[in-house]
Formats: sequence, structure tokens, C-alpha cells
Amino acid sequence: MVAEVLGLTPRSLSTWIGRQEQEGGSSEQPGRPEAIDAVARGRIRACYQAHYGQWGPRVLRAWCEREGLGSWSATTIATAIADLKRPEPPEPPPRRLEVTAPDVMWSEDGTGFRRRGRKRELLVVQDEHARLKLNWRLADGPARSTDVVSYLAEAFEQYGAPLVLKHDGDSIFHEREVARLLARHGVVALTSPPHWPGYNGKQERSMRDVKSYERAMRRHGIKGRLADRLDVTMQDLNDDRPRPVLGGRTAREAYEDRSVPLPDRRAFMVAVDQEEARLTAAATTRREAASARRRAIENTLVSDGLMVITGCVSHD
Repeated sequence: MVAEVLGLTPRSLSTWIGRQEQEGGSSEQPGRPEAIDAVARGRIRACYQAHYGQWGPRVLRAWCEREGLGSWSATTIATAIADLKRPEPPEPPPRRLEVTAPDVMWSEDGTGFRRRGRKRELLVVQDEHARLKLNWRLADGPARSTDVVSYLAEAFEQYGAPLVLKHDGDSIFHEREVARLLARHGVVALTSPPHWPGYNGKQERSMRDVKSYERAMRRHGIKGRLADRLDVTMQDLNDDRPRPVLGGRTAREAYEDRSVPLPDRRAFMVAVDQEEARLTAAATTRREAASARRRAIENTLVSDGLMVITGCVSHD
């Protein structure tokens, strides 16, 4: 009956009772004895505290050998001082930036295709809020600055220029023609931090969706030109596919929702410059100074209600 209440088999319960009787009710924990004796353990702990917790297990291992206390592994010594270590601070929650209205920020990126030994690069610019692919260009070989200028100018003419254009900082965006185009339309350039692909995560995910859909078409026997398959892909991503992250709307429907007005372009640029100057003056490291422009753009968008910062990370 007792075994049934505890959710055990009778054999398991009898084995446990036998072990308790054999140990004679001893309060000592069974198992292997401590590798470090009590005297040596006390000296190790005292040494660790005397040096303000800055001597790690490997240093203490060498110290024990020098003092003639014994030779133990760093892992064994780490166990002896584990309760003296300060707990590590918790990891900060994932930081996600969400744009709240269309045409606040566009993001630009490219991806390569190889067909019959030839490389072609697909350039895509999309709205950061709605995930709408506003324009795309399939360049022969690696894209050049003329390709970027041409297809961005087409998007500006059809949809109007955004407040901010986010890109990965590739050298092509430092070309004079690209800089002139952005300056002519009053677009603020936002460069993603180096070695942080997740900062432009929505665009990265969109490029994976494009390649995945195009590969699926080929697997299902859809032949013909690559450009034709890409047009069908963009139709699906823009107009056909409901997006859970957009409340079930398509990218086109989310883009056409203009419930949030945009600020004056010139006033926005002035506010960004002022915030950048403030952050640069307050910077205490080269890293903070280098990121002042990016943080100034983010802070200005947040203060205008055009961007929110949340810790919720989604794969949609």
C-alpha cells in the first residue's frame, strides 16, 4: 500500500528500506569522500577571499602545489570555492526594435544566385514595418553602385522616400552616387553594427524566404527564367501570404495602413544631428562614440513614437 501511494514498485521500496537500515540512520551523505581535506579546503577558501576573489581555480591550483597542500584539478578547486563566488548578473532580455508605421524605415540587402556557373545578385529593398518588398533588381554578377542607385530611385519615385534607409554598411553604400541619391531625397542612412546580422533581422529573414520559395518552385518542376520565378515569389510574399506578425494581414495591406503620420523630414534630420552630438559628447569609449549615429536615429524614432523597443523575439 505504501509503495502504491508513493508511486513505486514494492521491490524499489524494499530496496530503499534495506539501504536505510544498513546505514543505521547515519546523517552523513553516502558516496565518494571529499577530494580536498577540511584543512586544505579552509586554506584555499581563505586565500581566495584574501585576494578579493581574483585568484581563479587554475591560479589556486598552482598556489596549492607551491604551498605543498596537494595537487588537485582546477575543477575540484572550483567546487571548493563555488559558494564564495559572486553570482553572475542575468543576461539582458533580447532587444528588438519594431517600427510602428510604413515608410519610417526601409532596409536594403542582397543575396546571390548561381545558375550554370554564373553568379547573379538579387537586390531587395523592403519596408521595415510591413515587410513589403518595394523594389528588387536582379543584377548580372555582383551588384554595382549604378544598380543600387537605379533600383532605389525607382522605389523612391513610386512610393516616396523613407525617413531612414537601413543597410549593412557595405562599401557600395559609401559610393558617391548612392550618398548623393540619399541626400537629394533627405533620407537618413542607418548602418547596422558590424558582426550583428540580427540587427537587420527582418530583411535577412525575407531574403531566406525569397530563396526558399524559389528553390521550392524548382523542386516542383517550375522551369524558365530565374527572374520569372522571383516575380512569382515576390507576389506571394507581398500580396498573397497572410503574416501572423502583422495580425493576419498581407504585407501590402499593412503597408497601405497610414494611421500613423510621419514627422517633418527636415525637423527629423535636425533632431537626429542634435541627439548624435549629445551622445558623442557623453561617450566614454570609442565604441560608444562609433555607435552614436545609430543610437541617435533609434532614440529620435522612439521619441517620435515611430519605433518601440521590446524584448519579445519572434521568428515570424
